[in-house]
Amino acid sequence: MITKKMSSHPVSVHADLFSKDKYYSMSKERWEGIVECKKRFLNDKDYDPFECPYMHPDIAASWIRSRKMGVDPHQPYLGRILKKDEFSHILDKNRLLIEISKPLVNSFKSLAISSAYGFYLADNKGVFLLHEGEMLSLPIDASLIGMVWDEKTVGTTAHSLSLLHSCPFHVAGIENYCVGLENIIASAAPIQDDNGKTIATFVLAQMLIDEPWRESYQKYCSNTLGLITAISTAVESQLKLQRSFTSLKMANETLEATLALIDEGIITIDQNGTIIYCNEEGRKIFRLSPDEMDARNICEFLSEESTLVAMATRGESGIVEETIYIDKSDEQYIINIQPIMDEDTQELDVALLTINNVGKINAITTNRAGAVARFTFGDIIGESDVVKKAITKGQYYSRAAENILLIGESGTGKELFAQAIHNRYCSSGPFIAVNCAALPRELIESELFGYEGGSFTGADRSGRPGKIELAEGGTIFLDEIGDMPFELQAVLLRVLEDKQVMRIGGRRYKKVDFRVVAATNQNLNSMVKERLFREDLYYRLSVLTIAIPPLRDRNRDPELLANYFVKKYCKKMGRKVPQFSTGVLEIINGYNWPGNVRELENAMIYSVINADGEMINVLDMPEDIVSKGNFKPSLETITHNFEEEKTGDFPSLTDIEKRAITKALTKTEGNVILAACLLGISKSTIYRKLKEYDIPH
Repeated sequence: MITKKMSSHPVSVHADLFSKDKYYSMSKERWEGIVECKKRFLNDKDYDPFECPYMHPDIAASWIRSRKMGVDPHQPYLGRILKKDEFSHILDKNRLLIEISKPLVNSFKSLAISSAYGFYLADNKGVFLLHEGEMLSLPIDASLIGMVWDEKTVGTTAHSLSLLHSCPFHVAGIENYCVGLENIIASAAPIQDDNGKTIATFVLAQMLIDEPWRESYQKYCSNTLGLITAISTAVESQLKLQRSFTSLKMANETLEATLALIDEGIITIDQNGTIIYCNEEGRKIFRLSPDEMDARNICEFLSEESTLVAMATRGESGIVEETIYIDKSDEQYIINIQPIMDEDTQELDVALLTINNVGKINAITTNRAGAVARFTFGDIIGESDVVKKAITKGQYYSRAAENILLIGESGTGKELFAQAIHNRYCSSGPFIAVNCAALPRELIESELFGYEGGSFTGADRSGRPGKIELAEGGTIFLDEIGDMPFELQAVLLRVLEDKQVMRIGGRRYKKVDFRVVAATNQNLNSMVKERLFREDLYYRLSVLTIAIPPLRDRNRDPELLANYFVKKYCKKMGRKVPQFSTGVLEIINGYNWPGNVRELENAMIYSVINADGEMINVLDMPEDIVSKGNFKPSLETITHNFEEEKTGDFPSLTDIEKRAITKALTKTEGNVILAACLLGISKSTIYRKLKEYDIPH
């Protein structure tokens, strides 16, 4: 007796379909047993088809499901009609499957017509996508009206079981759930995707014209099931190939699109140097049309001394700097060579070359190294006439390409002006700053002009570009130019005149397009007279001159700058911005500021750190600034800096003086001289007051 439990193991049962067991073979006894079982099942709602020893367990389970879903076994019209729009969408979704299946179905068309067979392709929902043959013609091509045959609409069928269990199935006449299909025998096989998911089924059906227990029927079962399985397998293979081709095509298209967007030249060459492939940027570099690539050789564009092709042929990868000659012009490029060798012959198959303009590489290098001009003329703070005049002159001079000399004391903001000039003239280019006073004498030449590999002990193997080369397309800022060694001034002059540079150990000059902004805190005119600076270089650098005024000549600019620096530092540290006391403002506006803006900024940072509350007082400022100041605090200053006792009566001047001296001594830890500086009085005066007020010290 077969139990229901067997239906929960479809794999072993389905394997039996390909062997001559009692579920595959059809005897008269089995046929009549199934007929009787079907009759009882349809007339008796309590009858369990699993009780019939002749029933295939998966078919029995399907009968039960069909009845529970309310499928009418006596329905006159089979299936469910789909609307035109719905069916059209399904056809579009399965377009590739249909296109692949159609030729296979057409190849069996004559067989289907001559033997009254019907070929059907159904999707994983039971919607018929294709039909060929004379049997059970379906209106799925004429008016785009689709038809669904699934377990919910027609109950048990070969293709519904094949979809459900993802394996081939054969259903004979009476085993179909609907009475209208009892004269049809069908074999179905699933079509699966790359993940093993069933996406459709192929069905081969025929009218039952002979007793199913005859030998011809047994041959039919074997042949049709094998045939339909072979067709499904063929469709699966074609789908896989098509998907692989489509994926490869999409990958190629994506690669082409990606390479077209890359701003580097990418080309491939063979062992003779013939250009095989060139992306859009590469075609721009070599000025090639798409039709020219196969007919051009990269050697046409390189110098006779170039070792690029030889390196690639030997299988050597590396980075070389090459001059590319096109239409009587030449430009420097950095080329990365990546050879791909044949595994069998170890000869060059192709070499991949990545090509970048030297100027672009230099700009990237300098940007990563922090050589970026951050300031503009809008960042220069000042309301004094002298600084406004310097800004106006800088804005005007920045329009020209001539060299500019900035003259000013240390800390006045010469580099700030240099960056502003650069950003107004060529902001997209690199800004290279060189402090001529900070570089060791023996290194300044290699730093400025660069060197070739192996030109001296310790040199990089591949060489290194100098600061002037790195300034290609931008600005080189030569700070403290007066400290440049005299013997190198002639070399610098030649570079400025010719706009060409030769590296140490090099044999050829390289063209470099750059602008020079130089700065000094020395009197170059006097140095020229003393033969400490070359006169011709001085005139070359000082085509345009801007004097940057010291802070002491800038009226009330120190207060503006002080407020700016305090706010900037407090924002950085997440602190509330304190106010200045009257005494602090007197110091800021009255102090000489020999260190100029740089000294003022440091003083404000020191004061913010030392301030206890919401006010910066005199005692919070650097002691050397307070002690060296020439300011004379007024009575208002003293009373503002030291809290009054709220006694109800206004304190006398004597009380104020005693309290001020006492607090100053406390702040200076008993240092009488420094306390006198804080109070703005002389040493003799404070000693006299200490004695007068009997203040211990």
